[in-house]
Amino acid sequence: MNMDVHLKDERLKRKYVATMFDILAPGYDSFTRLFSFGMDKTWKDKLIAEGAKLAPKSPRILDLACGTGDLGTQLARRTASPLALGFDLSPQMLAVAHRRPHQLHFAVCDMLQLAIPSQSVDIVSIGYGIRNTHEPHRALAEIARVLRPGGLLLNLDFYRPTNHLWRELYLRYLSVSGNLAGWLWHREPATYGYIAPSIRRYLTIPEFETALHSSGFTVKWRASHLNSGLGLHVAEKGSGHP
Repeated sequence: MNMDVHLKDERLKRKYVATMFDILAPGYDSFTRLFSFGMDKTWKDKLIAEGAKLAPKSPRILDLACGTGDLGTQLARRTASPLALGFDLSPQMLAVAHRRPHQLHFAVCDMLQLAIPSQSVDIVSIGYGIRNTHEPHRALAEIARVLRPGGLLLNLDFYRPTNHLWRELYLRYLSVSGNLAGWLWHREPATYGYIAPSIRRYLTIPEFETALHSSGFTVKWRASHLNSGLGLHVAEKGSGHP
């Protein structure tokens, strides 16, 4: 499979991402914890804690690229949400989510075409999701559409490091370890080997923050880890943005 061709084409990337996460679904949470040396939980807890400080009372939540629902469920519990939705491209991810304790209403949905009305939710949360879309700027515009004015975006993702030397070391490590993990866990290197090339084609943290601003968001809190290879953001949609 030509990874570069699949990442460039919107239709092929969407199909590839959905198929890949269908394969990963059964052991996704445990692998993510292992592959991140336990840091994934720490990052998500930190993002939820900071988002909860700014969240309105009883917020309506939309968790995108929700996977097995761990981020959205924790956020819903922390904020006492009366309505929490979980959207994902992968039916198998949602099948796993349904077998676990959760507080979300799940649906298969593309992040670039959200099947809910404009200004209908108070918080959108995303863990490792925008990078997997074909058009990050379009995803941010769609997120802004469904958020009410003053609503919050909580986002956690990997980014292309700004330092060239560190970027190459970082991506080389992810490429080798990802391909090895994909082979050991699924006999398919491309499942986790996808991570490095997806980051190489993605934004740096400063570029992402510029895209946030262009979509009508103001960053209220940020944190970066792995020498700008991973970022956490809480951003607020401006009151004057439609």
